[in-house]
Amino acid sequence: MDAAHARTTAPEQTLDAFIELSQTLRWDHVAAATRANVKRELLDYLGASIAGRAAAGLPRWLKVLIDMGGRQDARVIGGPRVPAPTAALCNGYFGHVLEFDDTHDEAVLHAGSAAIPAAFAAAGLRGEASGKEFCEAVLLGIELTCRLGVATKLNLVEGGWIYTALFGHFGATLAAARLVDPRAEVLRNALGIVYCLASGNHQSTREGAPTKHVQPGFAAANAITAALMASGGLPGVKHPLTGEDGLSRVYLHDLFDPARATRGLGREWEFDRLSIKPYPTCRLTHPAISAALDLRAQLGRDVENIERVELVIGPQAHDVVGRDVSEKRTPQTRVNAQFSVYWSVASALAYGEVTPRQLAEEIPPSPKLREWIVKISGTPDPSAAQRDVGGCKLRAHGAFGTREVEQTNAKGHPDFPVTDDELLAKFKANLRYAKVPDARATELADAIMEIDSLSNVRPLADAIAGAVHD
Repeated sequence: MDAAHARTTAPEQTLDAFIELSQTLRWDHVAAATRANVKRELLDYLGASIAGRAAAGLPRWLKVLIDMGGRQDARVIGGPRVPAPTAALCNGYFGHVLEFDDTHDEAVLHAGSAAIPAAFAAAGLRGEASGKEFCEAVLLGIELTCRLGVATKLNLVEGGWIYTALFGHFGATLAAARLVDPRAEVLRNALGIVYCLASGNHQSTREGAPTKHVQPGFAAANAITAALMASGGLPGVKHPLTGEDGLSRVYLHDLFDPARATRGLGREWEFDRLSIKPYPTCRLTHPAISAALDLRAQLGRDVENIERVELVIGPQAHDVVGRDVSEKRTPQTRVNAQFSVYWSVASALAYGEVTPRQLAEEIPPSPKLREWIVKISGTPDPSAAQRDVGGCKLRAHGAFGTREVEQTNAKGHPDFPVTDDELLAKFKANLRYAKVPDARATELADAIMEIDSLSNVRPLADAIAGAVHD
C-alpha cells in the first residue's frame, strides 16, 4: 500500500475522536473547574465583543451584508436580527477587532473567536437551545481548535497561515453543527464540507489591513453554512485533515501529529490552558508589555530617566510584532499598532497601561509616544521556542544603571492567571468603554455566568446584542 492510498483509507483519528466525544459529552459530567472556565471564557469574549462593536461601529462593508436582509435568525451586536451566517460573520468581527479575546499560548491562536459567534448564530437559527447544550457546543468547538493548534509544529512565520481562522473553521463547525443537528454523520459531513472553505492567512497582519479581524467571522459564517448543508444531506470529504490532499499535507507541510491532537481527549482539556488577555494587542506583544509594566513599577519616578531599552523576544514574535519597519515604529492603523511590540511597550512605559483608550488616542503615535518608541530596540532570541507565545527579556539603561526584567509567561496565562475579580473588572471596563452603565454590566455578567441554568439562550443573546448601539 503506497503512502497516498494509506492516507485515503486510514481512519481520520482526530475528527473521529471528537465526533465520538460529541455523542457522549454531557455538561453535568464535565469537571467543575472546566465548566467554570467555559463561563469565564464567555464572559471575557462577550465583553470584548461589546467593546469591539463600540470601537468599530458598523462599517459600510458590514452593513452591506445586513442590508441584504433575509431570515431573522440571530441578532448582530448593536444591530438587527439577520440570517445566521451574517450574524456569525459580523459578531465574529466585533469579538476580535480589539484583539482583546482569548489566546491559547502554545497553539498561538485565538480559540473562541470563531466558535462562540458560530454557536450563538446556530442557537438563534435553531430557535431554542438550552444553556447546557450551548456550553457543550462551545467546549467542543474550542477544544478542537486548540488541539489542532498544539498538534501543529509549523509556526506562523513558516506557514503564513493564521491559525485562529484556519483551525477555527473546524472548531466553529463542530460547535455549530452540534447545535443545528448533532447526529454523528452530520458532524462528520460538516467537518468535511468546511475543509473546502477553510482559510486564513497573515498577509492582513503584514499590511495592517482590517481583514485581519474579519477572518474569524469568515470562519464562523462558513461553519454555519457547512452545518446547514451537512444537515441537508451534502456529503463532505472523509479525510479533511490527513487525506492525500488534506489539511496536514496541503496547509501544514505534514507537520501535524494526530496522536498529540487526541491525547487525553475527554479527560484533559486544552480549554483549561486558555489565556485571558489583559491588553488589546497581539498576544505576542504581551510578555514585553508585562515586563515593561513590571519595570515601570520597579523604577517609579526613575522611569522618566530611561535612555534606551533592549528587548529580546522569540524569533516568531520578532517576525510578527518586532521587525524594525515603519509600520511597527509609527503605526498608522489599529492593526499595525496592535502588532507592534514597540508601540505596545512604549504605551506601557509612558502610561502604565495598554487599553482601548490608547488604541483610540495613540494612532498614529503622539510625539510623547514616539519619544519612547525610538528608545526601544528589539532582537530575536534564536534559542526560544518556535511554536508558543514564549517570554522575553527587557533591559533598561539610564542614570539609574541597568535594570533587567525577564518574563516567562505574560499576565493571563494559566500559570499567571487573571483572577475572577480581574476578569469582572475587565468586563465592566469593556462595557464602560461602550457606554453601558456599571449596573447593567453587572446584570449581564451575572446572567452570562449563569448561562448553564437557562432553558433557552436566545434571550441572553438578545440582551448582549442590545447592550450597545449607535
